[in-house]
Amino acid sequence: MFTLAHLSDPHLAPLPTPRPAELANKRLLGYLNWLRSRKAIHARPVLDAIVEDMLARSPDHIAVGGDLTNLALPAEFQASLAWLESLGGPERVSVVPGNHDAYVRADWKSAVGLWDAYMGSHAGSVENSSPGANGFPYVRHFGRVSLVALNTGIPTPPFSASGRLEDGQLEALGGILAELGEKKHFRIVLIHHPPLPGLAPWRRALRGAAELQELLAARGAELVLYGHNHTQAVNILSGATGPIPVIGAPSASSSRGGADHLARYNLFAIRQDENRWRCEMTGRGLRMLGGPVTELEQRLIIRGCADLDS
Repeated sequence: MFTLAHLSDPHLAPLPTPRPAELANKRLLGYLNWLRSRKAIHARPVLDAIVEDMLARSPDHIAVGGDLTNLALPAEFQASLAWLESLGGPERVSVVPGNHDAYVRADWKSAVGLWDAYMGSHAGSVENSSPGANGFPYVRHFGRVSLVALNTGIPTPPFSASGRLEDGQLEALGGILAELGEKKHFRIVLIHHPPLPGLAPWRRALRGAAELQELLAARGAELVLYGHNHTQAVNILSGATGPIPVIGAPSASSSRGGADHLARYNLFAIRQDENRWRCEMTGRGLRMLGGPVTELEQRLIIRGCADLDS
């Protein structure tokens, strides 16, 4: 059995105090928004409790779905690298950027590129022979379970948080999914923005979501994981190789909102029973404001068909 933990949108706090020059762009509005509301939502003690509970369950691998930063400040990337290292080494942790990690244009090497060790393909991943810029999509194998990671984080104008698959990622993804499908792998797609049309408002949506949905349906996948919406959600996409669960996770640091918005992570137990994939999702997080981290639900996924287990 292979276990994968998925958490997203930690929005690491506390926010470093920006220098005035760092606010001479979109960051100014974001900083004011942080002071007005987001500071009270994204609580570091909540995130720390989520991580402690997750690590206590010793998952085989951890997938982080982006938005580690808030304003993409240089100091935030240094802090987020230290946080990734606290989860485990690159062999145990994978990450994709979110829109907040691409809040403004920045030099890759001194920003998201600090996470490069956590975003590289495993040796021998021949499926990723032609990645786009900065190595996306990248592929990591865990036996016959494979993680395919995409980058949708792009700089956008104020009041926009949309994403896009650039640099040939969509075309590369099609080839990767097809080859892994022929090998009968359990294919997990990790992405920040919701991958299907209609899952996010226009200003927050993935540009080209319809094309991605068409590709997933045609090439198949066993599981798609995303964040961005700060909401727990399960959708089922009809695919040529069977139904595809598309599962969104809330912010792992959220201390406000209803039950589907409170901090949570999802743990996926994947195994093969008589040549048939079996995957059970266990959700763990806050059931109420100020409450402890506890089990919230279990959902059984068999060959992409999800049935409520408890």
